[in-house]
Amino acid sequence: MNVVIGLILSIIGLTVYAEEIQYEIYEAGSGKLIASGVKTYSKNDVIHKPYTKNGRSIVEKFIELEGGYKVGSRIFPENQLTGFGLVAEKTSSDFSWEWFNQVEGRTFKKLQGEKGLVEIRISYLPGIEVLEEVKFLDDAYLSFRLGGAEYPESHNILVKKGSVLRFD
Repeated sequence: MNVVIGLILSIIGLTVYAEEIQYEIYEAGSGKLIASGVKTYSKNDVIHKPYTKNGRSIVEKFIELEGGYKVGSRIFPENQLTGFGLVAEKTSSDFSWEWFNQVEGRTFKKLQGEKGLVEIRISYLPGIEVLEEVKFLDDAYLSFRLGGAEYPESHNILVKKGSVLRFD
């Protein structure tokens, strides 16, 4: 009986999690701090926005911080994951795309800026790798442009070291 209860608790533990994102949100031009805090979330809090582009299935997955600000990624299957983008936004018309390149193994570095090391976890299917989790080994800024790519950078969200973006 104890083995069965242990197995059930193990399965529940695999499907339920709580992660944290420590963040600060700034206006880009003035550097004014808009908000800061710690967001504790579970898989039920991850916002999913699936769509198809050029015949490719993509799912935007976001975690909402406060005041409508969100951080996340556009998730799609890759033969081999050697880079990925993280995004920040307040509205769906905002533009953001912060690229991370593979350094070694599962360690990646933000393309722009001095810092920005992260460690990722991926899921595997035959011939396919999918981004599941990003753990910040450094502080990293994710910037975005309110209204779209044609507008100047408007906001920065600082995701602090130790934060985890989990998408599974």
